[in-house]
Amino acid sequence: MNSKGFLNKIKGGLSYVKAHWSSPAEGKYLSFKEFAAFSAGGIGAYGAIVLSGYLTLSAGYYLAAALNIDSFDIWLISTITSVITILRAPLIGKIVDNTNGKYGKFRPYLMIMPLPILLLTAATVFITPAFSSNYTAMLVVFTVLFNLQQIAVALYNLAFTTLAQVVSPSQTERETLMGVGASIYSLGASAVNFLFPLVANIIFGVRAAGGGMTTPGINRLGTFQWILPVMLIVFFALGYVMAFGTKERAVTAKNYSNRVGLKRGFKETAKNKYFWLNQLSGALGFAKLYLTGFVTVWICNYMLNTEWAQSVVTTVIGLSYTPAMLGAPFLLKKFGKKKLVIASNLICGALAVPMAFSVGRVSAYFLVGAIFVITFFNAIQIVTAPALSSQINDYQQFKTGERMEGSINQFGTVIGTALGVAFALIPSVIYHAFGFFDDPSVLLDTAVLYPILRVSVGVAAASSVAAAIPMFFWDLSEKKHEKIMEILKIRAALSDGETDAGTAEKKERELLNEYEKA
Repeated sequence: MNSKGFLNKIKGGLSYVKAHWSSPAEGKYLSFKEFAAFSAGGIGAYGAIVLSGYLTLSAGYYLAAALNIDSFDIWLISTITSVITILRAPLIGKIVDNTNGKYGKFRPYLMIMPLPILLLTAATVFITPAFSSNYTAMLVVFTVLFNLQQIAVALYNLAFTTLAQVVSPSQTERETLMGVGASIYSLGASAVNFLFPLVANIIFGVRAAGGGMTTPGINRLGTFQWILPVMLIVFFALGYVMAFGTKERAVTAKNYSNRVGLKRGFKETAKNKYFWLNQLSGALGFAKLYLTGFVTVWICNYMLNTEWAQSVVTTVIGLSYTPAMLGAPFLLKKFGKKKLVIASNLICGALAVPMAFSVGRVSAYFLVGAIFVITFFNAIQIVTAPALSSQINDYQQFKTGERMEGSINQFGTVIGTALGVAFALIPSVIYHAFGFFDDPSVLLDTAVLYPILRVSVGVAAASSVAAAIPMFFWDLSEKKHEKIMEILKIRAALSDGETDAGTAEKKERELLNEYEKA
């Protein structure tokens, strides 16, 4: 193609965007303006969710290190939090499933929840340390305040993650939004992961005479009392662009109003075969993100040990997300969700094996490079995960006649949390076995650090491979899902009086036959 032809294509593309900026093209549901609002606003919403995660206690760093909390006590608090999460989940599911307002089912929580999250975050980081003279009292106060904050975060996160599944009835548009949109709003996480530790280490880091940090700023209390709340305000403000700039378009009758009880919501979800396959895959893959979590942080803070290491390394690793998410919609179209999930899990597991044997034998930069490649394949599942969830939700409506996103999500939370209680003990056992309890400075000793990293990476490799197994039994193909969506549209048209019962019944029978054959 010559330069003139290339320029004409660009001009044509810009003209198309301009023509459909405020109104969607024929046969589509999303305008470019709404696509932009979802993506740009998502930077704020996703960034705020990632920031809220920094309040969670993690052995060896962040708030746990600032408060000198023992790794076993972290597991104990996690267990208590898990019990509370299981108890709160049905209530959150019922609240969301029975939300019927002019702003939809999910967007209201993107509008309302930022204020309570901010207030409870501030309460947690200022009130908890006031009890530092009484260790037990401090743990109790943290547990209470943190769990109150987590209720608000859970509602906000559920609204954010589910909005993409109902913003369009078209699965193709959803997947494009989940891929291209996610590649844009993932910048929120990248910004947080770069700025938060960098600013924290510059302002609050304690440095030795030789230049290395004896205490990283991300392990200092001032970081959580000042930097965290200010950044939350900025990201929540941007998140309102998503809240007010998008619409919800679930395929339901115009006068449809959700009325789903706790018992029925969980009972019907329990009959959903695809829900269980997805949950089992997630449960078996409980440790596969070790590599992109604390392993990366420990490499930065205890192997590289500079104030800029975590910011730069996490940003570089984050660059792998963009090509993975941009390419995911095309890969989904070519291979389907099932094959992509299986392949990405198996590849991540295979790549982690040599990494486990390399810890202590190669430079930290080699390990970072390996994590970069693994993150690329893991990032594909940022698109496949909500795509699978949207199919599960549509299948549930197909079988029961009702949307049950809240019940499905929170039933999954109950199962995942219950399993997480046992799984959460595994890291603590590993840490204690090699001599790490509550003082993160011991991790500067390679005799302590390297064995923990080797075992953790090995566990992550096994977990990645195991996560692929349930997906071999997933038989809800793309063609079957297309038929489900057509059936839902026929049912909605009948309820709205746009077709007669005889025509609707005949068409649904034809579609059901095609569904069975697909």
